[in-house]
Amino acid sequence: MLRDEPGFYITNLHSWVNGNAFYGSFREMRFLIKPTAVLDKVSGEPLPESKVEVLVWKGEYCLEESEVLAQAAFPLTEEGREQVISWMEEQYKWITT
Repeated sequence: MLRDEPGFYITNLHSWVNGNAFYGSFREMRFLIKPTAVLDKVSGEPLPESKVEVLVWKGEYCLEESEVLAQAAFPLTEEGREQVISWMEEQYKWITT
């Protein structure tokens, strides 16, 4: 569902591996995706304990002025990125009902 929406966007995995958080919105849903990357000192690749945390809220205000309605953590991998999108699709359904 969200994957097919032209107005929905989240950054790529490389951005998260480099430690970049991402604030975004889609219609009424607002979200923050923030990584905790633990990189291998030799290869620079993310270690298994690396995670990405996602917070979701509803409304027109920033996170500090809103109530977080849901939050979850996922592995910092391409599969984890797909899990983030699937989880956000479920949250969007819940927020808009």
